[in-house]
Amino acid sequence: MRFRREHPPRNLLIDGISWEYLSAGDPSGQPLLLLPGALSTAESAWRTITLLEQQKYRLIIPSYPPEVDSMSGLADGVAKVLAQESIQTTYVVGGSYGGMLAQVFIHRHPHLVTRLVLSHTYPPVGSRLRSVEPALRLFKRLPMFMVKKMLRDRMTGILPPRATPELLLIAAQISETVDARLTRQAAMSTYLRMMEFDRQDYSPSDLSTWQGKTLIMLAEDDPTTPEALRSALVALYPGAVVHLFRGSGHATGVLESGEYIKVMVEFLEEKK
Repeated sequence: MRFRREHPPRNLLIDGISWEYLSAGDPSGQPLLLLPGALSTAESAWRTITLLEQQKYRLIIPSYPPEVDSMSGLADGVAKVLAQESIQTTYVVGGSYGGMLAQVFIHRHPHLVTRLVLSHTYPPVGSRLRSVEPALRLFKRLPMFMVKKMLRDRMTGILPPRATPELLLIAAQISETVDARLTRQAAMSTYLRMMEFDRQDYSPSDLSTWQGKTLIMLAEDDPTTPEALRSALVALYPGAVVHLFRGSGHATGVLESGEYIKVMVEFLEEKK
């Protein structure tokens, strides 16, 4: 795959754990931390990376080590990756699962963030814990082929039910990554991080002293973010700019990639 050849990963040992990440784009450009989704690999965000590279950003995209089983641990590790790259402040973009991590990151390291983009994601929801715990119990005892099928079906199941070339490619990428890379530890960590996230008790006043700006991008037909969750997310970040897409579900970044990047870049480049 051409993208892999042109984007060799970097590695950093943090507290005995190997972190893999990509450094892409213009080395002299504005730093932008891009947090990938539940596939947990930097290369899974290759479409967005390719488009943002054209905007002359300096991109940092981490993969999530299976050994790190908490969102707070991921956020602190990402902060150390930025320090390794001598980045003192950055834009942060997180979509879906990466949007959960982006929220944890800004609550733990607000001094590192100047602009925040939350895309197709949701706030902590304590009631979800009851549905995650049974999945964890299953992951502990089921054969790995069944664990992989569960996660593969879950990830492809939230895509819009269309047979477009773009969505077929994303489904194939999900299958390849799950089949080739998913371990039992990685599956467990994915859900343990979600549980820690849903235990957070964030409030609209948490970032009252933060001087940055926030963009929230959502889709009205996204099955992962019904209206109640969309409203709760917006309420959690007072003053955020909100953009609502229509007809692209959880795959706006794929089906409406041009408009998706346009909305994001216009917000990021808006004068303070």
